[in-house]
Formats: sequence, structure tokens, C-alpha cells
Amino acid sequence: MKSLIKKLAQRFGYDIQHLPTDPIVRQWLDLMHSNQIDLVFDIGANTGQYAQRIRALGYRGEIVSFEPMDEAYQQLKGKAKSDPHWNTVHTGLGDYDGTAVINVSTNSYSSSILDILPLHLESAPESIYARQELITVKRLDSLIDQYYKPGRNLFVKIDTQGFERQVFEGCLNSLEKIKGFQMELSLQPLYKGETLMQEMLDILKQFKFKLKLLDNGHRSDRTGELLQVEAYFFR
Repeated sequence: MKSLIKKLAQRFGYDIQHLPTDPIVRQWLDLMHSNQIDLVFDIGANTGQYAQRIRALGYRGEIVSFEPMDEAYQQLKGKAKSDPHWNTVHTGLGDYDGTAVINVSTNSYSSSILDILPLHLESAPESIYARQELITVKRLDSLIDQYYKPGRNLFVKIDTQGFERQVFEGCLNSLEKIKGFQMELSLQPLYKGETLMQEMLDILKQFKFKLKLLDNGHRSDRTGELLQVEAYFFR
């Protein structure tokens, strides 16, 4: 059975050396396999943590990582250099083409265009903002055809610290090209003006994307309360 699963995975561009025991990871792999995903857009890539993780899980298809911050992007570019199927793009994504000021956090990966709220700082003090940086912002609609070709099966991961709705609204003209989304969604407000999980579920449902999987995300160290989750949607 294990050999059959590995052979099936390899047909869709995966190279699984050891089948994962984590049931969430196995469900994610099953969703990626059944939707024949061979192109991943990694939006809010930071220094490449997500791309490295899915490579470690056996994904061998194309990855395009988008990161707006200069320092993080240079690290991302360096990590992708030796991988011929991993491209990097120095831009943020949103619902317009232009520029924005991003708040750079001490831990880098909590950086956001939106203002951070006390609940987030209480649960993760290292997320405090240290400085600001001017960045480029593009709609995915403006960029998608540079990397997507007809016949590809595209999966879009969005981790933009409260800016997920704006990124989604920037790809409304491209939804027919997208098979699935992964989004980090908040159950409680962590950034000023962010759209919370329940409303995002309703928006994705409106556009025929069904919630298929939920994974634990950020918790409060003090109370143990779950504050964010990873949500996976497919048509």
C-alpha cells in the first residue's frame, strides 16, 4: 500500500521518502494529490519557510514565492537559488497596484501592512513592530499569467498577517485558474481592520471554494486560547 501511495504521489510531482504520521499533513497531501497540484503560489513567503516545508513533505512541482520586505526577500532569494523549480518575486500582494508602508516586526514573519493589536502583542511579544518599510503591492490578477499556463493546477497560499482578504480580492478575475487556497485566518482580531475567519469562510463559499481542512495555528501562551488557524479551501 505504501508503495502504491508513493507511486501515485510521484505522478503528480511529489517524491515522498517517508509517509508522514501527522494526520493533518497526510490529509493535506491527499488534497494536493487529488487536485493534482503542480504549481504553488507562496504569498507572504518571508524567508522561505513554507516553500522549504512543502519541499520536505515531498512536493516537487513549481513554486513561486512573493515577499515584499527587502531583508526577508534577500534571504528567500538565497534559499531558492539552488532550486530550479522555485522562483521568487520581490513584491507584496493586495487589492491594488501601487505601494504601501509595511510595519516590520521584530520576528519578521508577523510584519503587516495593518496595525497590530494588543491581543497579538500579549500572545506573542516578539511580534512588536520595530520599523517601517515602503513596499511594492500588486494584484495577483496583474501577475498571474507570468507564471501560470493553461493546464496547470494552481494552489495559492496566503499568509499576510491580516491582509488575506485584500489579497483574495486582488485575484477575483483569476479564480477560474485557481484550484485551492490556504489562508491563515484569525478567530479574534489580531490586526486592526482584518477580516475574521467566519466572514472569510462565507466569502470563499460565495466563490465556490469549500473548506476542506483546518489546522491549529497561533495560540496564546498565557491562556491557551486558539487565535489563528490554517484553513484549506478547494473547489
